[in-house]
Amino acid sequence: MGFFSRLTIENRNVGGEEYIRQWLAGDNPAPETSAGIDVNEAVAISLTAVYACIRLISWTIASLPLFLYERKEDGKAKDFNNDLYSLMHDSPNPEQTSFMWRQLMSVHQNLWGAGISEIEFDSSGMPVALWPIPPWLVQPKRDEKIGAYYIVRNPKIGTERILFPHQILIFQMLTSSSYSWISPIAIHRETIGAAIAVKQFGAKTFGQGTNPAAVVYHPGKLDEPGEKSLRESFKGYAGLSKSHRLMLLNQGMKWERVGLPPEDAQYLETRRFDISEIARIYNVPLHMLHDHEKQTSFGKGIEEQNIGFVTFTINPNLVQWEQELNKKILLNDKQYFYEFNVNGLLRGKMLERYRAYAIGRQWGFISADDVRDRESENRLPNGEGQVYLNPMNMINAKFAEEYNPLNKDKDTDNDEE
Repeated sequence: MGFFSRLTIENRNVGGEEYIRQWLAGDNPAPETSAGIDVNEAVAISLTAVYACIRLISWTIASLPLFLYERKEDGKAKDFNNDLYSLMHDSPNPEQTSFMWRQLMSVHQNLWGAGISEIEFDSSGMPVALWPIPPWLVQPKRDEKIGAYYIVRNPKIGTERILFPHQILIFQMLTSSSYSWISPIAIHRETIGAAIAVKQFGAKTFGQGTNPAAVVYHPGKLDEPGEKSLRESFKGYAGLSKSHRLMLLNQGMKWERVGLPPEDAQYLETRRFDISEIARIYNVPLHMLHDHEKQTSFGKGIEEQNIGFVTFTINPNLVQWEQELNKKILLNDKQYFYEFNVNGLLRGKMLERYRAYAIGRQWGFISADDVRDRESENRLPNGEGQVYLNPMNMINAKFAEEYNPLNKDKDTDNDEE
């Protein structure tokens, strides 16, 4: 059992109180920004746009089917009986499901810049468990003689241990070298600090500021009984059921509605801009953050943006995950490989899919079983779905001259001569 697996079992750091304490407390200090806000990863995720981006990316990666395939002469097949299949598809360790583990790795990756897990091996050298390591406890190092290695701290008991690259999985967001990573929160600390400052400004304005919807001007000065009587008279116009009633004012009083101050309108625009900035950091379409300002909320536009999100945001993560798993878990075995299934995310509307399948069947490059695989349906029995159709009106181009009827007419003319 690995170093951090023991730490996890003894202290329940995966999702436990100690884990949360390390996350929120001094193990990860929060430097102050120019906006006067102390920003670290735990502070940044309190911002709704950051939280929404990380939740969207991590849940998407965690929910995708992840299979172990064996290469066959006619393609590939899932190897359900292999222990390494269930390691990734079902439960990487006794405390987490595959969804929970992948979600945690992605959250660490998108907050601290790296999702890290120690690989636990059995006596024969086979991987049997993957144990998450908080990235703020890991310090990457490089030595000229031994190469890259990682120092893992255990703050509970004040010890350290060295792990080498083959002993850990590292899913990095951005890298500055072959063995280290960059925290997106650290890079964009000022942007996030400004967004939090604007949010706090708005909260304090609503909590402490005075911003009435309208004011009533009195030409004189009301005494206490007069003010009390005036307030009581206004209660007759309060509430939705009494809206739009004619208001009667006496003693020369004048009613004036108060609009939204220009600085408050600018505040709202600033908040929208902050959402766009954070969406840009994580490459997430704005409509996925429920910001539909100046965007279509239905039709082709949203569908294309969703596919773009899969192509340009999720897919690079999946390629990195697959390569890391194939290298560290399968040791680049040529016979086996891990692969995510993203067909469900890339599906268009049903009619468009069926039209595409019809074209593929008509021109003979997909079979009925190929279609059923894409639709997550069982294959047809007795190999009936493996039949590929061939259009009868198509021939090989090199035989075109031989079967051209015009050429036959020419041959007949030559014979007559």
